[in-house]
Formats: sequence, C-alpha cells, structure tokens
Amino acid sequence: MKFVTNFALYDGCLDQVGTMADVAADCRQRGLDGLEIIWDHRPYTQELPPAGLAVGYHLTFWSYWLDFWRQDKSALLKEFGSQSQAREYFRGATPDDMVARYREDLSHALELGAEYLVFHVSDVSLEECFTYDFAHTSEQVIDAAIELANRITEGLDPNVAFLCENIWWPGLTFTDPALTQRLMDGIAHPNKGIMLDIGHLLHTNNKLRTQREAAAYVGQMLDGHGRLADYVRGLHLHQSLTGPYVEKNAYRPSDAFKQASTYWEKFSACYDHVLRIDEHQPWTDPSIGPLVRRINPEWVNNELSAWPWDQHLDAASVQMDALEAGLSERLRHQR
Repeated sequence: MKFVTNFALYDGCLDQVGTMADVAADCRQRGLDGLEIIWDHRPYTQELPPAGLAVGYHLTFWSYWLDFWRQDKSALLKEFGSQSQAREYFRGATPDDMVARYREDLSHALELGAEYLVFHVSDVSLEECFTYDFAHTSEQVIDAAIELANRITEGLDPNVAFLCENIWWPGLTFTDPALTQRLMDGIAHPNKGIMLDIGHLLHTNNKLRTQREAAAYVGQMLDGHGRLADYVRGLHLHQSLTGPYVEKNAYRPSDAFKQASTYWEKFSACYDHVLRIDEHQPWTDPSIGPLVRRINPEWVNNELSAWPWDQHLDAASVQMDALEAGLSERLRHQR
C-alpha cells in the first residue's frame, strides 16, 4: 500500500513550496511515498517531479462534457451561450479534439512514470450542480465514458493502471453495483479498476452527521458491491459531512448564479457552491482505519484541500495519524 498526496503542476507552484527535491523530502518526512499529480491545462515551464515521485496522475477532466461528446449543439448553446464559448471551454470543437487533449495529458503521465491514472466518470451542468435535476442518466454517462476511455487508453502500456473515479453526480457513484459492473465490463484496458473517492461517496447520503456514520455508510456500499469491491484499487481519502448545507442551499440556484451575466461568472458561483459541498477535509476519527484495511488498496491519496503546502502536509499527517490509530485499535481488538 502506497500513500501519496495531491499536487498540482502550474506555473508558480514551486515558488510557494521550494524545489521538487524539497517536495520529495517533505513527503519522506511525513511518511508519504510520493504524489498524485494533476497537470494544469495551461503551459507548465517549471521543474518536473523527479523519477518515482509522481506515483499517480489525475487526468484532465471536464465536469460537463456529454453534450459536447454527442455534439448536441442546442444543449451546448444553452449551457455556454455561444458556440465560441463552448470551444474555449473544451479547447476544441469536436470529440476528436477532446480525445487529443486527453492523449496529450496521458503523455505527461507516462513522462513522469506514473503507476496509475485517474479518470472521472461523471457529467453535470452548472445549473444541475444546484438543482440536482439532471438531463442525463448514470447509464448514459457511463456508456459515453466507456467510449471515451477506450479511445484514451488505446495502446496504453498494460502496466499502467487506469482507475475510474466516482462522483456524486450522474455516472459512477458507487451506489449501484449494476452500474459499476457496466463500467468495468465496458473498459477494454486490462489493467483497470476504481479509484474510490471516499469523500465523494459521502455526498450521496446527506443524512450523515459523524465520521463514524460515514465510515459505516462506506462499508454498506462495499457490502452491496460484493466481489465487485475487488475493483477498488485506490482511494481518494478525505471527508466532508456537508449534508446540512446541501439540504439548506441546494435544489435551487444561488443568488450569485442567477445574477451572473457571463459563463465564467456562473462557473465561479457554481465552483464556490461545490467547494462548500466537497470540502476535502482530513479524517480525524480512527474509524477510517478498519475501513481502509478492509479495502486494502494499492494506493491511498490523501486528497486534501488545505494550502499552503506546509498546512497541506499537516492535514495529511492528521489523516495518517487517524488511519494509524484505527489500525492499531483494530489490532488491539484482535488480540
């Protein structure tokens, strides 16, 4: 089991954290085996991680993309207001352009020597982030994601794992075993699996109030999946119990969203809303330990929002301490 934390490559990031040698030393000091990298789509001109530091790689993604993949111009016009804005958002005009962006990003992952890739399986428009009134079903999203994933991974080295990440929007939610099976059956790459995002899974149940309740709920979803749970090969480990916020503020657009006049103003209002749902806070309750032991993943990413870098590392240490305490508690009970 390898433990990593999330790290974004964008110009200026090393100005805040030092050199990549510093980053590697910080990881070793905190008991981390390396990083899960996401490479910002803007040009990156600074130092790259040395060999072995980028254990994982989170592929680029678009939260809203299915209508573009289908070339539904009326839906795209409704979302973006103009076709030119849609082209700006997707950095292209056709599904082939989208595949090219993914393949370009994949080349970065291979350049860095990543052991695994993370691929989002979800689709949601800006307004749907508020209303939860979805135009597309999870089946439709999964079927399109299979098409896209098979284009992206064609010819990919079988030694590189391709892991699908769950979100709480339509797509892979990890709440319906039949849909999980549909996705895994459809992906052709032999070295495939699931990157189970624990925090995202919690957002499928807005009644959760404590971390112990949250751990129990994840266990219930694993129980429901039976042998399909063997596909879970990695974890995005974090938590946020924001059900009260969703119950109070979701199901209707915010005032900021309704008052926005441009797409990017709407995007900003939506982003603020999503960050209030998906906080990426560290686990502090030892109940996470037995859960991780049960899953026994190959990779655990302490995927946390804390920043600057020293605070991020502190948050990762808090979570690792909770995990270790939970494992020790389990061992004591076994004795």
